[in-house]
Amino acid sequence: MPNDGTSKMFDNEDFGYYKVTVERPSRKAAQFTPERVASLRFIPAISELMEWAYERWGDDIYDELASYKQAIEDHIDREDIGITARNRKLLLNPNAWSSQRALMQTAEQLMQAVGQDLYMDFNVFRSLVEENLKSLGIKLTASEKNQIYNAVSWQDDKAEKVIKKIHRLKGDKLGKVLESLSFGDFQCAQGMLADFGYWPTDTPGEYIEYETDSDLRDTENAPLKEDIHAYFLREVRPHVDEAWINLGATKIGYEISFNKYFYQHKPLRSLEEVTRDILALEAETEGLLKRLVSFGAEGE
Repeated sequence: MPNDGTSKMFDNEDFGYYKVTVERPSRKAAQFTPERVASLRFIPAISELMEWAYERWGDDIYDELASYKQAIEDHIDREDIGITARNRKLLLNPNAWSSQRALMQTAEQLMQAVGQDLYMDFNVFRSLVEENLKSLGIKLTASEKNQIYNAVSWQDDKAEKVIKKIHRLKGDKLGKVLESLSFGDFQCAQGMLADFGYWPTDTPGEYIEYETDSDLRDTENAPLKEDIHAYFLREVRPHVDEAWINLGATKIGYEISFNKYFYQHKPLRSLEEVTRDILALEAETEGLLKRLVSFGAEGE
């Protein structure tokens, strides 16, 4: 019969869950140093090979790369270095070497202008870099800027949170955001925006969106029959007050756990019962030993 312990009836949703992605803000420190700037001479994906080639041939690599192509190819094959076709082509491209050197030289100019002070607020550091790029008349692509920032910055729990964007949400714009964060029977209210990554400032209608730290990213499995937001407030917020839900990354999964639904707990035996069994076994063992000893004596 249903639900008698042998068979049970469930809704499909009983086996489902929301896989909720929980984000935390990135905190970065930054500092220009000659060593960090020098690392920009090489493309990150092939930095070891480029560094090997530069150490061997120096600045000649920029004008005579074609002459060293076969030596580089032989080195890759001899050392059995795994490299994609795209990266191999990049490694042997004179323009790629020259562009990377130019980026390093730009970073040297920025280091001269900004200085070598340590910044525990990456937002301030980034603003100084942007101001000096403008004053120097240098235009960089977003990718080139990120290369420089990645070379001279690092994660630091003591640093300030890195701002990705500042949103001004009022009227229809606020309504659209709240609507995009509502799902099922759940309706997102303005006071809940921080739980979804929009952190209010002291300015009315202004919200900060922070960059995420992928190393701190986590996931939670919330039952399908439970409200995601309520689950987050109960299971996550008390432990990590700066976390938020990345609603766009939420997925639905299903899992059937037979132990969860059919396991029947058997209570442990009492201490007295266990003690009796142990004493009985000891008595039985002692009797066996006596018989063995007696048998040995008769044999002699």
